Amino acid sequence: MRRAFAGGLLALVTWAGMAGAAEIRLKPELAERLAQIRPIYGERNLLSEDGPILVTDGGGTTLWGQPFRIIGIDGVIEAGDAERLAALIGPYDTAGPFIVVMNSPGGNFLEGVRMGEVLKLYREGNGDPYLTGVVVLAGEECMSACAVTFATSALPRDSGMSVRFVETGARLGFHMPFVPTDQQSRQTEIARAMDLTYEVMSEYMALIGNRVAPTALVQNALFYRRPEDFFLLEGGLVTRFMDFVPVAGPVGSTPLTPSGLTQRDVLNMCQYQAYSAGREFIAAEYEFWPVQAYSQYPDDTPVEELFRQTGAQRITTQGCSAEVRADGSLGVSAIGACPQDLPPGWCRSEQAAGYVGPLPPATGALLADSLGCHGGRMTRGYYRWDDGNAFLEEERPDDYRWEGAPPGAPEYTLDWSGASLPTNLTLRDAPGGERVTILDAGTAVEVEDCALSADGQGVWYRVAANGVSGWGSARYVDVPALAGWDFMVRPKGFQ
Repeated sequence: MRRAFAGGLLALVTWAGMAGAAEIRLKPELAERLAQIRPIYGERNLLSEDGPILVTDGGGTTLWGQPFRIIGIDGVIEAGDAERLAALIGPYDTAGPFIVVMNSPGGNFLEGVRMGEVLKLYREGNGDPYLTGVVVLAGEECMSACAVTFATSALPRDSGMSVRFVETGARLGFHMPFVPTDQQSRQTEIARAMDLTYEVMSEYMALIGNRVAPTALVQNALFYRRPEDFFLLEGGLVTRFMDFVPVAGPVGSTPLTPSGLTQRDVLNMCQYQAYSAGREFIAAEYEFWPVQAYSQYPDDTPVEELFRQTGAQRITTQGCSAEVRADGSLGVSAIGACPQDLPPGWCRSEQAAGYVGPLPPATGALLADSLGCHGGRMTRGYYRWDDGNAFLEEERPDDYRWEGAPPGAPEYTLDWSGASLPTNLTLRDAPGGERVTILDAGTAVEVEDCALSADGQGVWYRVAANGVSGWGSARYVDVPALAGWDFMVRPKGFQ
């Protein structure tokens, strides 16, 4: 989960003696890709819309009537890079709107802090901020000093807002400064390392004090003090908990169709939304948060039937709301409550509180979390949600064991056995591909793999039965281990 091994230690050394400097330049060629990337857990973009993170006017090259720029920072961060970044952006009065895309193995920690301070200046002002976001793209990384720049680029008012984006499959890695192995016997270098550590800790504590990062970010970073060791975030649930915004392209962010989804699917998605944004939750709130929709275990009533029963396009229950959006897709949000004089269950939206505009779309990536396909990978090992908000199971496993705990705790193995089909299922040669065969309702199947897709189904399982293997929409496959409506699976190896 946490550790990333680089090809060589030099690329991650946080001292100013590293050769070279970051390439800082305009990258208009990224516009098309950024225009397809959207939040996956319900956040809205800079314009408070359910749209892509690249916010521009109609032509795609301007915003608020001013030229819009995409700035890339690539390579090792070295002394002087903050000054070069500021020069490229230009004075505040004439800078105009821009977004920053980061891809760096690290470098000089203090220069990373300075670069974050430069970017933060362009989040200030009473009007629309010029800095519209900082992004790490899938297949790229922002490690060490780069992660410091990324984290410190936000203002206190940016907490919970869409400013710092991590695309699913990117790598954002935090650790502490360290003494290079060839200098560990030199007292002056050790003293220098200690000074650097205090400086970085001061910046981390400022993040907490300004409420733009939870204490868990510092708690985890403190455990990683070697060049190859990181607290690694990859655009999943814990990334969101750290007050960063997981995003994805069409594969992962496409809105879901409601057909075939049940109220348990909706409640699961609400719980994943609530917990991953629960930076201020305490243990008691986690214990009592799960939706009090019924006095008994919620059944698999189709969500479309719930809309019909209430006669509404938007419904709510305690801590969870759903709607049929204007385009026919499903909207979900972990908000809402019905009046106390109504019986338990779902009520119409006009009877509930907490609505501001349309609900955000339920996405394939959000559904995948509750179906054991986190980030498009079949989840095997997992941790339970840490109601202490620390997420240190790998670093302090004894703190998560108790008398009578299951063997292997705090790590658990997701049991994929016993899967079956509640209805007929069409198998295809690929997600959304050509039909292979149709399996009958009640068929026992083996789940072999999973994938996200850029269609309204969102999540697909590859299943095998009767000597045939193929891909089917995961919402039509029952896996007993995933049947709970208040059971959080936090996968090992994808945060």
